[in-house]
Formats: sequence, C-alpha cells, structure tokens
Amino acid sequence: MLEIFFKKRVRVYAKISPGGNLRTQNTTPVDKEGQTNPVWNFTAVYTVGKNAVKSHEIKLLIQFFCVRTSQETNIGELNVSLAELFDRFSALSKGEGAAKVNYPVKRGDDDSQGEYVGRGPS
Repeated sequence: MLEIFFKKRVRVYAKISPGGNLRTQNTTPVDKEGQTNPVWNFTAVYTVGKNAVKSHEIKLLIQFFCVRTSQETNIGELNVSLAELFDRFSALSKGEGAAKVNYPVKRGDDDSQGEYVGRGPS
C-alpha cells in the first residue's frame, strides 16, 4: 500500500520503476478521494536478481504526479535502494504482518514536500 501526505489538496498518481527503467514502470490509478493524503492499494511485481538486492546503488524510483486539466505535473519523488527495502522487509518474522517505512518526498533540491509511508508484504 502506498500512502503519502501533502500540504495541499491534490489528485495524485504515482509511477514506480526499479532503477528508473521506463520499460518496467508501473502506474497507480489516480487517487480522487485522499485529498492531502492520497492512498493506493496497488501491487507492483518485479523480478530482481540477488546482486540488485545486495547493492545500495540500485534504487526503486517512485515519482508522484498531480493531475491537472490537460497536463501532468511532477510534484515529488523518492529513490530508495532495493537493498534497504529488502533488508527491512526480510527481517520480518513469518506471521508478523507488515512493516512500515517512512521516506521524505523530494522535489528537486527543495525540502520535503510530503512523506511516503510504505507497507511491506503482509
């Protein structure tokens, strides 16, 4: 589940891709009800090799876009290493449920524009 908090009311969708690879990009539906707290119950499945989850150089890119009348506007993004995500979620004991992670959403060099709250497999 993807959940994000913004300071203003927006209609947002996200594009998700490992390593920023457009060929493997997934797009969430537009959240029309979350206002400043859009939420998606969205699953993106990727096959990654052992080296990808060991290297902190390969990152999962999540870009957030605001829907406007005739254009999409990039309103922020985050990059998190696959190794960090894998380490955090593989540490869960079976039956323990989901882990929650928080990352600041960045827009260029600006300070955080919101916060990403992700939940791992449950």
